[in-house]
Amino acid sequence: MQTVVDSLCCREVSAFWSLVEELTPRPADVTCLTQHPGFEACCLNPFVLKIAYTHFRQDHGPLQGSTHEQYRYTAYRQAIRWAYGVLGRSIRKPLPSCVVSTIRQQFQNGDQTYQGFQWPCLD
Repeated sequence: MQTVVDSLCCREVSAFWSLVEELTPRPADVTCLTQHPGFEACCLNPFVLKIAYTHFRQDHGPLQGSTHEQYRYTAYRQAIRWAYGVLGRSIRKPLPSCVVSTIRQQFQNGDQTYQGFQWPCLD
């Protein structure tokens, strides 16, 4: 990741790490949120992301971009909602780098250029 904000580990963010710690019983091989059994279902499953994107589009309008870009954006939103619940408009939280990397790998851009986390502009 390019910046310190983008380089968080899921273990450093209690909202994300608590999802792993809540597993009962917690498998010893789950050492990262991306290994959580719910991560793939919530953030990488195209069927789930298609439904979540349809809901987003109904409330906010369509996103410009490819299906993979739409799925990436929706997967990021799913991860945030899973960890924090509903944050509200203009409230942003950075995602752990493992989450971002796994989502980017699953829904790749052809040219491999990505925009990192940005705080909202407050004009």
